Amino acid sequence: MFAKETGSPQVDLGPAADITGQRLGDQALEAVTALARSVSSGDDRFCFELLLTLIRSLRVSHGMIALFDGDSRARMRTFGYVENCAEAPDFSFEVAGSPHADVLDYQRVFVPAGIGSVYPNCEWLSAQGIEGYLGCVLRARDGEVLGVIVIADRRPFSRAGSYPGVLVLYAERIVGELARRRSTNELQLLASVFENSPQGIMITDADHRIRKVNPAFSRITGWDEGDALGRRDSMLSAGRDPVDQHSEITTALETSGVWTGELWSRRRDGEVYPEQRTVVAVHDGASRLQHYVTLFSDISGEKFAAERIHRLAHYDATTELPNRVLLQDRLLHAINRATRVGGQLALLFLDLDGFKQINDTLGHAAGDEVLRMVGARLMSRLRKIDVVARLGGDEFAVVLGDVGAASDVQGICDQLLAVVTEPYELGDQRGRVTTSIGIAMFPADGTDVQSLLKHADAAMYQAKASGKNRYAFYEPEMNRRAEERVQLTMDLRQAFVRHELSLSYQPQYDLASGRLVAVEALLRWQDHNGNMVPPTRFIPVAEDSGLIVELGAWVLHEACRQAQHWRDQGLEFGRISVNVSGRQFQDEGLQLAVTAALGSSGLAAEYLELEISENWVMEGPYRAEKQLKTLSDLGVSLAIDDFGLANTSMAYLKRFPVHKLKIDRSFIRDIPGDDEDAAIVSAIIAMGHSLGLRVVAEGVESSEQSAYLRATGCDEAQGYLFGRPVPSDAMNVLLLYNPTVSPSRS
Repeated sequence: MFAKETGSPQVDLGPAADITGQRLGDQALEAVTALARSVSSGDDRFCFELLLTLIRSLRVSHGMIALFDGDSRARMRTFGYVENCAEAPDFSFEVAGSPHADVLDYQRVFVPAGIGSVYPNCEWLSAQGIEGYLGCVLRARDGEVLGVIVIADRRPFSRAGSYPGVLVLYAERIVGELARRRSTNELQLLASVFENSPQGIMITDADHRIRKVNPAFSRITGWDEGDALGRRDSMLSAGRDPVDQHSEITTALETSGVWTGELWSRRRDGEVYPEQRTVVAVHDGASRLQHYVTLFSDISGEKFAAERIHRLAHYDATTELPNRVLLQDRLLHAINRATRVGGQLALLFLDLDGFKQINDTLGHAAGDEVLRMVGARLMSRLRKIDVVARLGGDEFAVVLGDVGAASDVQGICDQLLAVVTEPYELGDQRGRVTTSIGIAMFPADGTDVQSLLKHADAAMYQAKASGKNRYAFYEPEMNRRAEERVQLTMDLRQAFVRHELSLSYQPQYDLASGRLVAVEALLRWQDHNGNMVPPTRFIPVAEDSGLIVELGAWVLHEACRQAQHWRDQGLEFGRISVNVSGRQFQDEGLQLAVTAALGSSGLAAEYLELEISENWVMEGPYRAEKQLKTLSDLGVSLAIDDFGLANTSMAYLKRFPVHKLKIDRSFIRDIPGDDEDAAIVSAIIAMGHSLGLRVVAEGVESSEQSAYLRATGCDEAQGYLFGRPVPSDAMNVLLLYNPTVSPSRS
C-alpha cells in the first residue's frame, strides 16, 4: 500500500491488509458475520443482496458493484447500486476521471475524506456529495479483471481501518458468485445446444460405451436413449467402411484428438445410410482419456442426390456405362498419363453390325437388352484400367491404357470381335450381331482427345467398308510399326555395348534461398549415327522388352559414380536424384541394385534420392508401401514423382516413408493464370506440408510461375527457367561457379 500525491486528502492505493486475527469494530464484525451466514440463492439478485447487507452493516450511504459494459474497457455498468441505503436503478458511466479507474490500476483505492477534491471531474461523486470512498477490484481466479465493488458515504469514514479488508472478503464472494453465474449460463447454453442440435450427439466413455445421447441421435438412428445407454457405439456401424479406417480414426484421435470424415452407419431398423461424423477425444487434467464426444449428420439426401445428378450427366441410362462426356474426360486423363510416362494408348470405336434388324424385328426392349449384354461382354475381356463407354445408338468406345506393342491391341480386338459375335438369348428368341472396330493410337495417330476421336471414327468406317466384323487401324502400316519397334529394341541392346548411353543432369533449387539442393540424372541415347533418340520413344520399348531393369541398374551405377566424383572434388550438389521406372520399382531386385550402386561408387545413401511415379505407387499401394519401406531402410531419400494425377489417398500417403512430392508439370504449365491448376498446386503444397514433406515443382519455365510457387510456399523447383539438362562436364562448371540461382529466378 502507498500514498498518492493528490493534495491534502490522504489517498491509499494498493492491496488491503489481511484482517485475519484483527480485532474488528462492531460494524465490520457485523458485516463479516453476515457474509459468513449468507447462502447463495442462485439468482441474479444475490450479489445485490450481499452489497445491501454490506452497506447496512457498515452504516454507509452508497455502494455499487460495477462491471465492464460489454467488450468495452472504457465504460462500466452497475450490476447492483445502493443509494441512501436503498436500492437504486442501475446506470452506466465512463471509467476515465473516476476513482474506479485507479481501483482497476491499483486493486484498491481508500480515501477516508475529501474524495471530491481528488477526483473533481467525477460526476457521480459531486452529484451524490460523496466524502469517503473505498473501492476494490473484482478479479477472477484466472486473472481477468471483471469490475469493481465500491462503498461510499456522504460523511468522512471514521474508525474504518478494517473496512478495506472486509471489502476484500465481499469482493471475493461476489467474484465467486459471478463465476458460478457464468458457469451456470454456459452449462445452460451447452444443454440447450445438446438438446436442440439438429446433429446427433453421442457421448461415450473410454471403452466406447454410450453414456449420453441427444434427441437428434434418436431421430436419426431410431435408438431411444434408454435402449442405447450402455451399448458400444459399434452397434451403429454398417460394416461397409474400409478395413483400415478404424485404425485411421484411432491414430487421429491419439495424435490430434479429433477425427472428421464420412462413415456408413445402420439405423435400428437395419437401414444403411451415409453419415458425416466428427469424433473428439476428451481428457482430464492428468491427460487421461475420459470420454469421446461424437457429432454426426445423416447426409444420405445430399450424397444420393449428388450421385444421381452426376450419374445422369456422365452415364448412359440403358447400359450404365460411361457416356460420351465421361469418355472424353477419361480419355484426356489417359492421354496425360501416357504423356507423363512416355507410353501409348489405343482408342477403339465399335459399331454393331445388324443391330437395326434386332430392333426392327424383336423390338426396342430386346435391342436395349442386347446393348446391355454387349457392354457386359466388352468389360469381361478388358482390364480394370481400361474404359468401356456407350456413345449412343449402337456405338461403343474402348480406351486401352498402357498399351505396349501394336500386336497387343490386335489380340484384344480379336477377343472383342469373338465375344460380341456370340449369340444373344432374348427370351425365346436368339439374336446375333457383329461389330466393326476402328483403332487410333496415341501418340502416333493424335495427341489430343478430338484428334483421336475423329481418327478412331474414320478407322471404324474403314473396317465397315472392308466387310464388317473386323478391325482397322487409322494408319494401315502395322507391319512397318512392328518392324521399327523390333529394330529399336535391338539397337537399344547394342547401345550398351557401343557406350551410346549417357546421363544429363538438371539442377533443382530451394525457392526460398536459391541454393542448389539436388541434381536429377536423366538418361540420354545418341545412336551410332549421331542421332538423339527421344526418351519417350525408347523408354517404352525398354519397359516392354524387360531391358528397363538392366537399363535402370546402369543409370543407378552411373549416377552414383558421378555424384561421388563431385564429392571427391569438393563440389556441393545436395542429392543426386534418379528416376525408378514402374517395372523396376516392382522388381524384387531393386534393393540389391541400389545397394550395389552405392557400394561400388562409395556414395553414402543420404546423397541418393529415388523418384517413383505416383501412378506406379498407387497401382498396388500395399506392395508399394513394403518396397518403399525397404528402400527407406537403406537410408536413401524417396520422392513421389508426377504427383497429382493418380488421386493418392491421404491415408496411404501418410503411411509411405517418402520425403518429397514432385508436382506434375501439367499442373505447373498454366499457373498462375489457370485458377484450377493454381488451386490444385496450392492444395498439394498444403497437403505435403501437413504431412511434413517437402514439395517440388517440376517444369517451371517462367519467372511468374516461380514467384507464384514461392509465394504459395513451394519448397523447391526445377525446369528450364533454372537450367536445362546438361552433360556432366557442363554440370561441373555450374557446381563450381554458380551454386545458387539468381533471386529474380527464385
